[in-house]
Amino acid sequence: MKINPTIQFPSDPQSDRVTNAPGKAILPTRSGASAGASSPTGEDTFSLSSTHDQVQSLTASLAGVPEVRTHLVAALQQRVNSGNYQPNSGKVADAILADHSGRRP
Repeated sequence: MKINPTIQFPSDPQSDRVTNAPGKAILPTRSGASAGASSPTGEDTFSLSSTHDQVQSLTASLAGVPEVRTHLVAALQQRVNSGNYQPNSGKVADAILADHSGRRP
């Protein structure tokens, strides 16, 4: 896909006409056609779906979730430091094999 840096967007205060090549003009359309589809007149059209809004909302929600759950890490660290953490070696081995093979333990 070749990107034309001279294309103007509808929110751009400049003219609604966009020049694609010398002597040819394309009028931006606001059609309900899907992305990448061509209209009957040969003009390219696009539309944004509501999925974009959902992705943006989920991304914003995810930004508020800490990457590390510090309260769980602190509790485990305290058990390790006090000598009270006794992992089950069979479960650890199963988890390593499951991770390596791409399946769930």
